[in-house]
Amino acid sequence: MKTDGAVARTLVITASAMVAFLALGCGEQKDRAAVETSAAPASAVEQTSPAAVTATRATTPEARDEATGFTTSADSLPPDVTAFAPDSLVIPGNVVEITAQASTDAATLTLTDRLGHKYPFVYDTEAKAWRVHYRVPIETRIDRLGLSVTATSGANRYKRVWVFLKIEGGVPVEQGS
Repeated sequence: MKTDGAVARTLVITASAMVAFLALGCGEQKDRAAVETSAAPASAVEQTSPAAVTATRATTPEARDEATGFTTSADSLPPDVTAFAPDSLVIPGNVVEITAQASTDAATLTLTDRLGHKYPFVYDTEAKAWRVHYRVPIETRIDRLGLSVTATSGANRYKRVWVFLKIEGGVPVEQGS
């Protein structure tokens, strides 16, 4: 039966073409993401008042890359964030304060622990910093606890950084050899 072989070949050719099309489409998205995230020079990030940022957004034209055809604006960049935790050993069950500083376009900051619990940061206007209190779980058996800090802008762009707490009495995790 030659028709069965022809049908099988047609299906294989169609599936191969579809895979190639999807692979090319995904590659274009990666190129676009790389262009959008690396478009601003490091000197462009500085601390300004919210009023100055609003005025800048209203008057700043979008930058257009003629080679790729993509446009970038201040809203397309994720906010910048750094976070700080106590350097000393923390005791399971105690409360620690995590402090973060973020760029002025950060609308919310969230702390997430390994259990998936989320804790919102509160902005301290006097210190010009974001703060959150976190209670170290009592049943922690590790020597280092990783917490993620995520800053999200009004345009739903985000940046995530990690903070690590040194746990007193924790057992070091064995590394693979």
